[in-house]
Amino acid sequence: MKKKLAEIFKDKCVTGIIPNEAEKYYWYLDEENEPIGISKEISQIERELIELNYVRLEGNKLEDIEKLLWRGFLTKRVPGQIPVNATVTTTIKFIFFFHDFDTHLQLEFESLVQGFNDEFKVFFWEPEYGVILDLSAANAGEDSEIEDFLLASKQVFSSALIFYQTRSYEINRQLPEKFQIELELFKEFKENNQSLMGYQDIFLGYLFRIEDIEEHPLFEGWFSPLFSIDVELLAIVKCYLENGFNITTSAKMMYMHRNTFMNKLDRFMDVTGLDMKKFDDAVIAYMLIRLRKDV
Repeated sequence: MKKKLAEIFKDKCVTGIIPNEAEKYYWYLDEENEPIGISKEISQIERELIELNYVRLEGNKLEDIEKLLWRGFLTKRVPGQIPVNATVTTTIKFIFFFHDFDTHLQLEFESLVQGFNDEFKVFFWEPEYGVILDLSAANAGEDSEIEDFLLASKQVFSSALIFYQTRSYEINRQLPEKFQIELELFKEFKENNQSLMGYQDIFLGYLFRIEDIEEHPLFEGWFSPLFSIDVELLAIVKCYLENGFNITTSAKMMYMHRNTFMNKLDRFMDVTGLDMKKFDDAVIAYMLIRLRKDV
């Protein structure tokens, strides 16, 4: 039936996307419980015929339509149309959470999150799991600010709240697969006694469990920048780590001025997102450098 409507109404029918002027469409739920828009330019008789087969979405709230599109896109094993305008944002982060909310608290939590950032979309995915889609423009906010908010919300709502913030992903047709993998990773590692996890924490968890971490489906996406860094820079970081984070000693061993050495360390951190002042990040950097056969 949906294909038939698309044939009949052509450019007056939209599926899988939100047009620029969404309020100029009637919105319905199709056979797969996903929104389909029909231009309000159709006749009264045409509208009545459509409503014999489709449930009309009351209110036509743009955020509700967008959420329906995102849910449909991310749950499909066969990726469909991307439900976002790439001129608005090309990247997304997932913030998964484990919770014990009742319906009332779910509504309160969603309101709090969207009040913090209106580009956040909250979904309660399964009975005890949910996800926040962070559709903020790239680099629009500091991760530390988001992390502070998430930890504060835990104090307000529930001691059972656990968060997992992923790296940024490009919005493309492979996104649903990455979403499912990340969700399963969160389920596997949520019992590690941390209120807020990042992808580095998940990586470390795997690092000490299996030998072939580089075979994991997300490995390249997590740390691909490191494999494009030149050998000289990696040697500098390796020297720094093997000398107990002593910049003066390491700089001398690499025959460099101390400031030059520090600048190169900063460049490494900028490229990889790994902070050498944090022990966990330093461990990850060292293990990844050891995987490079040319260092």
